Amino acid sequence: MSRYELPGGLGGPLTAQSQTIVTSAAAAARNAYFDVETLLASVESGAIAAVKGTWLVGLHKRGGRLARRQDLPPEAFWSAGELRRVVLALGDDFGVLFVALSYRWLAKEHPDPDGFHLGIVAAVAELYLNLRGGIKGRVDLGPRGYASQLTAAFRRHGLGLPEFALFWDFASLHQPPRTDAEAELFPKGLQNSNVWYGHARTVVWMQSELPEGFAARMRASKPPLAETYEDSGWCYVEAAISAAIKPGFLRLDLAKRTEKAMACAYGPDEPGSPDAMLACVCARRRPPPPSPETVRRLLTDEKRFTNSSDVRKVADLYATFFGKVTNVDELVFKGLEWGDADVVELCEVLPRFAAVRTLDLSSNKIGPEGASALGEALKVNTVLTFLGLWLNNIGDEGAEAIAEALKVNATLTKLNLEGNYNMGDAGKRAVRNAVKDRSGFVLEM
Repeated sequence: MSRYELPGGLGGPLTAQSQTIVTSAAAAARNAYFDVETLLASVESGAIAAVKGTWLVGLHKRGGRLARRQDLPPEAFWSAGELRRVVLALGDDFGVLFVALSYRWLAKEHPDPDGFHLGIVAAVAELYLNLRGGIKGRVDLGPRGYASQLTAAFRRHGLGLPEFALFWDFASLHQPPRTDAEAELFPKGLQNSNVWYGHARTVVWMQSELPEGFAARMRASKPPLAETYEDSGWCYVEAAISAAIKPGFLRLDLAKRTEKAMACAYGPDEPGSPDAMLACVCARRRPPPPSPETVRRLLTDEKRFTNSSDVRKVADLYATFFGKVTNVDELVFKGLEWGDADVVELCEVLPRFAAVRTLDLSSNKIGPEGASALGEALKVNTVLTFLGLWLNNIGDEGAEAIAEALKVNATLTKLNLEGNYNMGDAGKRAVRNAVKDRSGFVLEM
């Protein structure tokens, strides 16, 4: 939930199979960032109101402006029962239903008084819902027939017209002035919002673009305030939380959208050029997951808060979150345009992920230096079983570094080096020799 830094009828019958997907409350208590129950409970408790994506699109088309939660009509929101029914029907695809928005408030009294954020978010929502050019009662997949991940999931499970549940702080949390009951729910909503941002399967839209003149206004304020999304302490932590364990296509920076992608498809799984897929274009150049120490240092030294007391609180919040998600067994960071420096940074924090078995770094720009860093990490890693480096640029030097690591590492059982076209015979020979006596080892090269 971003702060403005100034002083002072879906559903239907449930199958037995779909009911088994949603874990019990006891299971959710084990880790809220992987199960669905905490997401549902945040709505069922009243702490968070989930905005309907189609309602938001309609609001923009009518020329409306977002109002605070207490002033919005009931039809703007999902009912708790409706949301649970659709979650159950979606089964393992439940994550595409939940979208969390991270953005910068533009004024103290209202985060989006002129509809700047609303226009961008509504346009992306249309693409996510496949509503572009469509007619009432029909999903339009466009001239190339591309379905978004949301639309594909709804179609796969026979749910008809797609819909999604949006967390937008101004509309989802009780705003001042609050009744006593609303004031009691507000901190619970704040706490639950971190699950919407950090969950392994939810979608996060970072609307980091700001209107012309905003930076100058912040620079002229007394005291000067953060001029960009990235410099805001609260925005930075939301971005960091969403960068920890999500696959790349689930965390999008909407400021990176292009006319080509917006005119074509949301993506990311359809065939075709990644440049025509919003979920590919907006996922690029995402940072590796930062350590709690890095976050604390940046919050203290570089980021800006209105209240200095927030620094420690927010740093502690991230540390608590990080401790709950490092038991993930898979990290998928493909297609992010990561280079050597990004991989070196990742390798510094990788030991914290003590249970990760799959590390997918395919379709990046990793060179010999990054591959060497991975080799050093492999020498001490005793849990990783698959490393994906398909479509990178590791070369002979990088391949030889990984080969040296495989002489020490006995845990890895599968390695994909396909598509490293600058890797010659020397590199390939080194890797083959390193695993030639390892029965069952799968090498793709």
